[in-house]
Amino acid sequence: MAADRNAEGMRAQQAVFVGPHQLLRLLGAGGMGEVYLARSPGLRLLAVKVIRAEYAEDPQFQRRFQQEVEAARRVTGFHTPPVVDAEPRGRRPWMATSYLPAPDLAEVVLRFGTFGEAGARALGAALAEALAAIHTAGVVHRDLKPGNVLIARDGPRVIDFGISRAFDAAHLTRTGMVCGTPGYVAPERIVADSATTGAADVFSLGCLLVYVLTGRTPFGSGESAQVNRRVVYEEPDLSGVPATLLALVASCLAKDPARRPTAKAVLGALAPADPAALLSPWLLADLDTRERQAESDLGAPQADPPSLPVRTWQSLSRRGLFGLGAGLGAGVAGAVGVPLLITGRARSAGRVATVGKAVDAWGAAAAGSGTPPAAPAPLWSTPISGLTIGHQLSVLGTTPVWWSQGQAAVGFDQATGRQAWSRQDVQFFQVQNDLIYGTSPGFANLVWLNAGGESHQGPLTVPAEQRVQAAMSLRVFGADSRTVVLARQTSLTGGGLLAGTELSSGAVLWQQEITQSMAVTVAHNMESTQGGSGSSMGLVADGRCYYEDSGVIHAVDLRTGASHWQVTGLTSGGTGTPSRLLRTGELLLVVRGTAVAALDPATGQQRWAAPAVPQAVFGCALGAGRLLLSGAQGTAYCLDVTTGKGLWHTTVRATAGVGTGGDFRTPSAGDGFFGVPLLDGTSGAAVLDAADGTIRWVAKAASDEGPWTTAAKGGTLFCGSATTLRAFRAGGA
Repeated sequence: MAADRNAEGMRAQQAVFVGPHQLLRLLGAGGMGEVYLARSPGLRLLAVKVIRAEYAEDPQFQRRFQQEVEAARRVTGFHTPPVVDAEPRGRRPWMATSYLPAPDLAEVVLRFGTFGEAGARALGAALAEALAAIHTAGVVHRDLKPGNVLIARDGPRVIDFGISRAFDAAHLTRTGMVCGTPGYVAPERIVADSATTGAADVFSLGCLLVYVLTGRTPFGSGESAQVNRRVVYEEPDLSGVPATLLALVASCLAKDPARRPTAKAVLGALAPADPAALLSPWLLADLDTRERQAESDLGAPQADPPSLPVRTWQSLSRRGLFGLGAGLGAGVAGAVGVPLLITGRARSAGRVATVGKAVDAWGAAAAGSGTPPAAPAPLWSTPISGLTIGHQLSVLGTTPVWWSQGQAAVGFDQATGRQAWSRQDVQFFQVQNDLIYGTSPGFANLVWLNAGGESHQGPLTVPAEQRVQAAMSLRVFGADSRTVVLARQTSLTGGGLLAGTELSSGAVLWQQEITQSMAVTVAHNMESTQGGSGSSMGLVADGRCYYEDSGVIHAVDLRTGASHWQVTGLTSGGTGTPSRLLRTGELLLVVRGTAVAALDPATGQQRWAAPAVPQAVFGCALGAGRLLLSGAQGTAYCLDVTTGKGLWHTTVRATAGVGTGGDFRTPSAGDGFFGVPLLDGTSGAAVLDAADGTIRWVAKAASDEGPWTTAAKGGTLFCGSATTLRAFRAGGA
């Protein structure tokens, strides 16, 4: 009976279709648009890429996109998923290829480590074969990078061919810049993009081979302009490439495209190669999990295609797709029986009890009995000394960084735990967007470091009489390539100033007084910077700066400071604590006191309000469409960020109590799990399953090392104390 009622409810909510294909869930998003998992009328799983509206409105883009899709249809070959359907001329153009339940190359290297020579040969041969097929069809990929290579059980696949050129055409018209991923773009594309041939893809292939062998690109990291300059004018760093592959890789990376081998020649040099060399036990386990999920997706309840044009894809606005329950979030969730981006096994009906209160809005309490499993042996463990007060742990890119407020920062190799770099000449104070910020001695410059420990700096003009307060209270809300938004205290009574400044010159573009106490802001941000969620009382995204001041949420133009909107009265409780602001998908999340609300970033309109948490929220972590809130008395609550629905809660001793240091309160989010520090008198951390909140395992130190901090990336959980940094395998099967 219950199953019949559920089926009726799903039929009552109209599914969303792209052409004849039913959307199931979001797979990812990028500069061009969103990619969805879909099911064809013939019950085949598809990956459907839907182009963003701003490009769809460009006639030049539509013409080029149609030409490239037609060319892509001609591509044949084992290592290129076929294009099975497309609508290049619609109001939201789209293209569908067969779906592979497999991770991309970037995720494989991040989670499972670099390749040996046999694995690199197998990958290179497969990619060369794919490029040969693409070039034979008259197509140049133009954006071959780790994210566009899938590692399937039966061999790699190259995706996203046939659309990059159309994207370039539209983007170049608007910006005058070369499109592509810095570090993988060939020099001739940087100098004169019109000269692009298949040789540019061979250059990208050479970069990929260096990446999988060494874990880095051959031209280093940093700002795009710097990387592109090295590509054009400097020789690649091929240290770590085996001698047997050195000549081939070097020829692929020749500055002159005429000196590079063809894709067929690269294939001949690498073949025969064993595809099984790519399949580590950890990758096989991951593929098993993905394939089981694909079977579940394929067997989800079907829906009939809409009979009225008003329900077709082309008639749905972007707001309709991602907004209130009538759009994609509710429509797809109802159609397939699971919320968007998450599985359905944590759903609950009825009342449950937690912390002495009856709560029916936060899903089922996580099941568990007895002592939770002990943690597996660490992947590696590294002694640390020198940073004992207020230590922080963050992940910049793929590099775990252990740092302390106002002191040194040390970066470690994520695969081995060996120290990669150390900086002690900067007073560090915050991490934002994979960068760690600090000030130079004398407070003359703002300094920021990337994952490789490379530093950049810009002038920081602060009146001499305010430098003491500013040095203690400076915050970075975020930055783009030209502008950084800073907040600092301007008086001993706690008021502050928010300013947008030019990165290159330090010139102030706009400024706004902040009435909220900056002392409270600093304490709050110390907690927020290390948990991996990017949360703080302010952030920069979408060409806007979002910030909270005394309970009012503001959105202002990043370059001018002009107000876009203001919102008051969103959340309840916690009036003395600044809000945490988090940007995810098409939502701006506001976490304050005991409540969470979601806003439309463009308009400030409220999309949903989550049920109130029984205790004040001390920390939060955002990952894969779920938000974990750590509350008092060691209780954690998880909600779906698409709908605001509570999913589960569990007691894990995950949070710090009132009056304790704020540097270890915040949990962290990885692939399918949350890592939370323990608070039961011992040093350690617990790993929670993101699906239902069950405790996978608990790690404890043999002796008291003081409180642990956690930071997650992919399937790895990094745990830092005052004496030791450890890495654990936490994600995957």
